[in-house]
Amino acid sequence: MDQLKQIASKIAVYIVDYSIEWTNTLLNGIDVDEPVIKKSFSNGEQFIDFLNKTKLNKRLTHIALIGYTFYDEKNNTLMNGMEILESMKKIKPHINAIMLANHDEQEYGGYVKKMGAVAVISKDENTIMRVNNQILILSSMQSVGRCKKDLKVSLVLWAVSVILFLAWLIFS
Repeated sequence: MDQLKQIASKIAVYIVDYSIEWTNTLLNGIDVDEPVIKKSFSNGEQFIDFLNKTKLNKRLTHIALIGYTFYDEKNNTLMNGMEILESMKKIKPHINAIMLANHDEQEYGGYVKKMGAVAVISKDENTIMRVNNQILILSSMQSVGRCKKDLKVSLVLWAVSVILFLAWLIFS
């Protein structure tokens, strides 16, 4: 059953956040019309390791929801959200990144957009609604892109078929 869900899914969402509460809120709150594969990571190192070891289906819309600040069990800071974004874009540039910012982290928004994030969303009472909207927008944009690419391939195949048919008519 899990494999059937993965086949039917068009969206993969990766939640990379230190806060267990926010991770659970996002896991339970993501609600879009398309089937969604959800994975969560408590730090950037786990996420980057996952990206290095996993071959991702490029036909899916991949979205990473990335927090800014991460700590280990001794309260030492780990790889921050900007470093995670930078590493992710080097490894898998086709993944769409949405940064999740606490109120004191808003000033990084412009910088992370230059680094490749598609949006910066504040962690507040409207986060889930904004995340769901961004997921739908990104999925729709990728679907349109896929349709254009499929149309081009279809047109080329049709043109080749017509040429072969005409060649067959002429030489037979």
